[in-house]
Amino acid sequence: MKLLIPLILFACSLQAVGQSKFYRQYWVEYEGRINNNKQQGERTRVNDRGMSTLKTWHNRFESQVNGLALLTIADTILHIERAEMVFEMWGGHPKTENKRFSINGSKYYPLPSELTQDGHCEYRYPVVPVDYHDFVRGTNAIQFLCDRGETFWGHFILEEIGVNVFLKKGTPELVKSELDGFTAIPVVKSKVLADEVEITLNAPAQHIPKIEAVHYFARYLGFDASGSGTDLQWHGYLKGRQYEGHLGTVTQAPFKVNWNTRMVPDQGTPMSVKAVIQFRNGLMYETEVVGGLTFPNSRPHVQLYHCTELPKPFWSRNNQLKKAYIELPDYLSKAESAELHVRNWDGGEGNIREPFKLNGVPYRITQGNAPHKLIYTINPVELKNLKPGTNNIELLSDTEHHGIELCIPGPCLVVRYKE
Repeated sequence: MKLLIPLILFACSLQAVGQSKFYRQYWVEYEGRINNNKQQGERTRVNDRGMSTLKTWHNRFESQVNGLALLTIADTILHIERAEMVFEMWGGHPKTENKRFSINGSKYYPLPSELTQDGHCEYRYPVVPVDYHDFVRGTNAIQFLCDRGETFWGHFILEEIGVNVFLKKGTPELVKSELDGFTAIPVVKSKVLADEVEITLNAPAQHIPKIEAVHYFARYLGFDASGSGTDLQWHGYLKGRQYEGHLGTVTQAPFKVNWNTRMVPDQGTPMSVKAVIQFRNGLMYETEVVGGLTFPNSRPHVQLYHCTELPKPFWSRNNQLKKAYIELPDYLSKAESAELHVRNWDGGEGNIREPFKLNGVPYRITQGNAPHKLIYTINPVELKNLKPGTNNIELLSDTEHHGIELCIPGPCLVVRYKE
């Protein structure tokens, strides 16, 4: 008898039928290394060409970094069927253009640049398919570049850099571990979803002890927590090499997860689920997709509201007040609950005690110690603090340097109605 276990997949593109589902992850390791001409353990910074000779900035340590990252692959390249690079990336100074990289001096691969180039603040987790022939077994040199565009300094930062190498069927490691013929598929209790959805996984019982964790993901329209620029996506991303924004991770059999859909917005198309299984030997496995998931017609409406227009950039420092607006409908009186979603690259609020306000009411979106990292917050909003029509957002920081950046998609409200 097969054991049922829950599941879902990481936010990357769907595989074609017949492609390998097993892969191994390798990451750029910074500990004890000087990768980019700065210091041991420093993340990868990237400049536009010529920053080291620009009189205005040449004495800044950031202007001397070389955009190089070293990534070690232990697998024999002959065993690889395909590969994709995975990144955690601060988009950099707004208006920076043409972010790209090469592998061991090969052709250039583009990194997402369009939102930064348009003047927005970005933080995202792109997955870029690459030609595995560019890699070698051992140390690989990944060179990153960008162009200045219309900004004062073309610059961005890669917090994490990794590669997923998908293994061919019959690879010795798969055969030795008796996983070469492994299959698993998510099981959703009902394709018409309630506010709480139980997900399990149908997997061969003999392989259950080999599983270290199961990571759950779903594809639906919702707040763009990955900063990809679209609301309809596989929700979930690797932040600090750990999955966040997904349905959950389970480490104990029967690996059951409950998906709370109460604040998931109304959907125009059916939803889907899939999973990544993490084995104890370090291998990862992507499951097939289970689609056709819908909400019942009787479900109360849930709506996602964006700002009507975002400042470019939505970035406050030196007492520069930035404003935005969210328009809410006349039937707001029928609402029963609301949430405020904000993604913030936190460079510090300085002496401002209430840096972010919605209709004059402060909400905590920063950590208060200028950590210079992405902070994603979901704040409950009392309905009395919202109003039909225009709702005002204000952002203020008085720091001399970085300040607070509100990243794409900007502040959003999710409102659930009684009927």
